[in-house]
Amino acid sequence: MAEYCTVVTGASGGIGGAVVERLAAAGRKIVAVGRDKNALEGRFGPAAGVFTLACDLSSPGAADLLAVEIKTRFDGVEGFVHAAGSDIPAPLGMISAAAMQEMFAVHAVFPLLFLGWMVKKGNHAPGASAVLISSLAAHEGAKGHAAYAAAKGAVEGMLKPAAAECAVKGIRLNAVVPGIVRTKMSKKWMDCLAPASLSELEKSYPFGFGTPEDIAAAAAFLLSPDARWISGQTLVCDGGRTM
Repeated sequence: MAEYCTVVTGASGGIGGAVVERLAAAGRKIVAVGRDKNALEGRFGPAAGVFTLACDLSSPGAADLLAVEIKTRFDGVEGFVHAAGSDIPAPLGMISAAAMQEMFAVHAVFPLLFLGWMVKKGNHAPGASAVLISSLAAHEGAKGHAAYAAAKGAVEGMLKPAAAECAVKGIRLNAVVPGIVRTKMSKKWMDCLAPASLSELEKSYPFGFGTPEDIAAAAAFLLSPDARWISGQTLVCDGGRTM
């Protein structure tokens, strides 16, 4: 009997980690991918059904490396959640080419290459589904986050054409667009705000800032058979911010 896995990148982070925990609890076999080996092993350790893999997704051969690791253990992929990412805040005029290249490599280049591997030679289960994590930053302005917004914009720009190609192979592809979620990554810039400014920002979210579990729930739905008729779509999860 064929054995398939669900690949979750950014598993050592807030959203990716929450996705791994939710899907593993539902009985899926997970390949949890992250840059920090110690963080992965510390969080998931010998958790049932979770295989951890440390990998720098900004490296040119990352997609190929992950594909080889998967094929040594599984028959293919039934789910893919790309939650890996980084924000390197910098104002215009101070954004480095290296930082831009790293963010685009992780946010957009890696998932496109990995999806390409999935659709080749039957490297996926029947009814497979993939979810890309974008950001509300691609839709509204925030000083110092132009490079991050551009990288996330690339994610959404490739969504529909990639989804059209995936559909030919029976794979669904969607994206979740979170607003501000309380994670270690967001804490870095939130801590730089004055308390009054942070309070005003949170008030612009009728249901408050999100949690990693909120986004994990959305991703889990899009992976599930309940979403079998949904593909090429963006699901905005922003606590009512864009209302």
